[in-house]
Amino acid sequence: MKSILNNLARLAIVIVVCGAPLCVAQNTNMYFNGGFQGNVVCGLPDGCAGTGFYDGSINNVNVGPGQASPGFVCDDYLDNVTTGETWKANGINVASLNSSNISQTLFGSSPNLSASAALTLYAEMAYLMNQMFTTNPTAAQQASYSEALWYLSANAVQPGKIKLNTLDSQAQTDVTNAELNANTPLSQYGNLWIYTPSPMGPGQAQEMWSTVAVSEGGSAAMYLLLAALSCCAAMLFRIRSRDRNCVAA
Repeated sequence: MKSILNNLARLAIVIVVCGAPLCVAQNTNMYFNGGFQGNVVCGLPDGCAGTGFYDGSINNVNVGPGQASPGFVCDDYLDNVTTGETWKANGINVASLNSSNISQTLFGSSPNLSASAALTLYAEMAYLMNQMFTTNPTAAQQASYSEALWYLSANAVQPGKIKLNTLDSQAQTDVTNAELNANTPLSQYGNLWIYTPSPMGPGQAQEMWSTVAVSEGGSAAMYLLLAALSCCAAMLFRIRSRDRNCVAA
């Protein structure tokens, strides 16, 4: 009996440990159908780009015109997505961002940014994203928001990548407003979600934002993992303690 119980406890621990990557790794399915709702802008360093809300789906939930969510929005000027592209992403609610999990985001994982600087950047972008998702912006306004978002994120990791004077006048104002609201608590943006490509790195898809809720990984999954390990360890300790008592008797 002692051997069987010990083996069962060890098996439980192995299952939890081996299953950890499955808990932490996210499988948010992203799909871009090629549609976008903002204007095309051509004054940025890498040529013309579509802006604003992008159309497609998040975990098979359609986003775009006439849908519950108007689309997803790219915060990443340094990468690209193409029509018909699908990819996996790690989803995290903006309100849960902190110094412990910011590295799960695209810019939070950059070696050029401290955790504090990354949190400031995401607070600035969250302000702009919230404006987009709550004010029903026109195509021109969406283009300005995208320009401002790309300016903030690209220059955070590659200073000078985009010049402020190349943005339209509204985008320049949006940058100023975002910087003025950098101290707004991220807890106020619980309506927003970030979908970071998994894996991250050059050549991967872009990081997107929207309002479609997905299962979070990272710190939440790790907490569950540690809790499960603690339970298994306690179980094993009780088994061994009981066996020692039996032997002593």
